Amino acid sequence: METRYAFELSGEHPTIPKSEALSLLEICSSGHRVVSDLDRCLVVEARDLDIHRLGKRMAMIHRVVEVWAEAEPTPEGVVEAAKDLDLPEKTYRVRAKRLGDAPLMSDEVERKVGSALWRRGYKADMKDPEIEIRAIVTKEGVLLGNEVACSDRVGFRARRPHKKPFFHPGTMLPKLSRALVNLSRVREGERLLDPFPGTAGFLVEAGLVGIRGLGIDVQEEIVRGAKSNLEGLDCTLLVGDAMRLPLKDRSVDGAVLDAPYGRSALIQGGSRDELLAGSLAELRRVLVPKRRMIYVDDRPVGEFVEDAGFEVIEIHTERVHRSLTRHIFVCR
Repeated sequence: METRYAFELSGEHPTIPKSEALSLLEICSSGHRVVSDLDRCLVVEARDLDIHRLGKRMAMIHRVVEVWAEAEPTPEGVVEAAKDLDLPEKTYRVRAKRLGDAPLMSDEVERKVGSALWRRGYKADMKDPEIEIRAIVTKEGVLLGNEVACSDRVGFRARRPHKKPFFHPGTMLPKLSRALVNLSRVREGERLLDPFPGTAGFLVEAGLVGIRGLGIDVQEEIVRGAKSNLEGLDCTLLVGDAMRLPLKDRSVDGAVLDAPYGRSALIQGGSRDELLAGSLAELRRVLVPKRRMIYVDDRPVGEFVEDAGFEVIEIHTERVHRSLTRHIFVCR
């Protein structure tokens, strides 16, 4: 039986949160279909969704709500939807989140739903309720239900690059790193490769959700430093060359990599184009067929990726600052 869920998406990026949600649905459910693609909210019907697994992996998805009722984005629509809620005789609290330029404010939705339930005889408890009703408020409609998963924002803040034992300027933030690991659709227990690990940001996020990490870097001092960031995680770091990977054919289930730009590894690898072509050829060799690679570069190198034998499924961009825009290629 399919259940309806609303994914509240982060506003930190215009396209990656939705792609992350769809990737996690592939990993964590036996089937799904998109019902509505709203402003920062994706409504789906999913079968056998593993909520615990989903919540553990989420990065740019703020929360997931099991939808009990849907309403027009008007005060009257919200009241009518609240009247139809089928709730047990337990104390409740209503919490609403307004997304984008929705016509209703969060506190107005909370008051309207709370008043409708009070008139039906339910008792509110703002401190320790037995049921917390979540409302996601968009310009297209209001979704009421029960929050079943939320992202660990505190954990992501605690793992910011400068707080790790080994730090390098310009490192990608952990929330984006986790989202890109999720876009690879690598499952727990499978092997994820990063041939340019640097401070091991991707591998840390992969290890925290039970993925077996493998990093290979040409610089021995980078490998030594990155190991301190990976303590306690199932990850192997090796000194090696991305253009000559010490791996068997079809031996890794996915790859996520941020190609080096402006670092000494470029000199050791020859020109940037030589490094790009050589590493892509090796990645195609070691990846299991039809599995995913997430390739990040500061240049629009889609033609290089396709010439290496990959299909580019999605392209995302992230402007870091005036002189750096990341181009993120989701490939198969």
